[in-house]
Amino acid sequence: MLETYKKSGKERALILPDFKPALERPANVLTLLLCLAIAPLFYFYGIWYAVAAGVAATVVFGLRELFIQDDHAIVRIYGPFGRLRFVFENLFRDKYLQYFSESNTDGRPIPRIVRDYIYQKAHHVKAMSSFGTELDIFDSELSTGCRILHRNFPAQVSRVSYQCVVGEGRSDIKPFLVKNAINVSAMSYGAINNRAAEALSLGALDVAYVNTGEGGYGPHGAAGNDVVFQIGTGKFGVGDEITMPDGSTGRVLNRQVLKELVQKHPNIRMVQLKISQGAKPGIGGHLPAEKVTPEIADVRRVTPFKTVISPPQHTELLAGSPREAVQKLIDFVEEIRTITELPVGIKICVGRLDELDLLALAMKETGKGPDAIQVDGADGGTGAAPNLFVNYVGYGSCIETLQYFHRRLVEHGIRDRVKLSASGRIFTPAHAAHAYASGADICETARGAMLSLGCIQAIKCHTNECPTGITTNSPWRMHGLHIPEKSTRVHHFLKGFHDDMLELTRVIGKSDPRDIELDDIRVLSRAGVFSSFFNDDKSR
Repeated sequence: MLETYKKSGKERALILPDFKPALERPANVLTLLLCLAIAPLFYFYGIWYAVAAGVAATVVFGLRELFIQDDHAIVRIYGPFGRLRFVFENLFRDKYLQYFSESNTDGRPIPRIVRDYIYQKAHHVKAMSSFGTELDIFDSELSTGCRILHRNFPAQVSRVSYQCVVGEGRSDIKPFLVKNAINVSAMSYGAINNRAAEALSLGALDVAYVNTGEGGYGPHGAAGNDVVFQIGTGKFGVGDEITMPDGSTGRVLNRQVLKELVQKHPNIRMVQLKISQGAKPGIGGHLPAEKVTPEIADVRRVTPFKTVISPPQHTELLAGSPREAVQKLIDFVEEIRTITELPVGIKICVGRLDELDLLALAMKETGKGPDAIQVDGADGGTGAAPNLFVNYVGYGSCIETLQYFHRRLVEHGIRDRVKLSASGRIFTPAHAAHAYASGADICETARGAMLSLGCIQAIKCHTNECPTGITTNSPWRMHGLHIPEKSTRVHHFLKGFHDDMLELTRVIGKSDPRDIELDDIRVLSRAGVFSSFFNDDKSR
């Protein structure tokens, strides 16, 4: 190998990942033909000819495994028996762990006990248990990181309700009334298919809003439900491709298309600019070619069956410094608000806290800025992404960054101008209570909504082989999504979550989830010890 490397150079000497030895295909074809010949040989010539064909197929396949294939060292060493290792790993490992090995408090990223709550709500079954909790209350992940402090002697609360208005007090836009304590966070058309999106739309009708994600205005609003239209860095659905000064391609907003879209769909209640998201902080989205069907391509205004990659930043926000980029963001938000006459928000997964400082300061100095800011956790989500970014990139949970940003806005005296929403691991009202106590006005979930559709956490969202038919365009798998049934489950989940949130608010002694404060919970520290958090600035 070293001599080949020296003579041929690195590029010719190294074996590429898609390398196929010359004899591999003939060996595969011969093995297949011998296997197919077994039945005819048995029928026409007798059992011994069939046995001979079977033996020959086995020998050819064994030679192929031992001496020809270049996939795995284990197979080269152990032959066909080594192949069993990969068969069991690929076909059975995940199923065994989920169905036979996993306990109620196991399972990542969402434990079984949390998934069961969502399934029970979706099936309109009262979530009950007995004989005590299965949770270790000192486990910060399973216990949502906090304990809810109920009141035995509460002040009388006449009625518990929830209502939040985005863009309240502005005369230049149509304010957006948020009705539900939990809403459906962004899942793009393409990442989920049309049947899943339609089921979400029907299920959310008159209950909650649905965020379209960055894939354009797909079936997310088919039922006329409230919609938050997201504009990602790729401007899918409302953008055009341009050539950048350096020769690369970029996508910019088409103002006229956006204006016409909003006028055509009056159920679009707010526009959101996606700056970044927890599944892939710092990089753009990726939709593989096989998922870009003609219908999806039409909605996104892209070429069918061609891989779609969105850039990491908005072309309109490219700048020489973070301060300049933030100022461009403020101006871009103002422009979109003028075009649409709707509230405009942003979605951001925080990396550096000083960027939040820059944004809060710019909002204070200019008197402008977004009407709503969705703070996303850095622990991933429904979107497919490189595991390096899911596991290691981003500041932390949405609770941490939400609480920090809330305090900064309070310090600058502009907290009342903007609504903050929390997304990222908001699966139950207990998770939401922690978010509301940390400064949230609105809570959103994407994975919770997917689970209510029937997701089983197979973790195959990026493969186009989703076994429950939600994140695939395979007709065979999609046919299992019965829209009336699934939309009913989504409705029960969203409504049930909301009702449980109000009940939790009542036992805390509050009249609105947004009234929950940090001294209404006990937060679990990293040392595994509960500590009391008191809202000493009383700014909520």
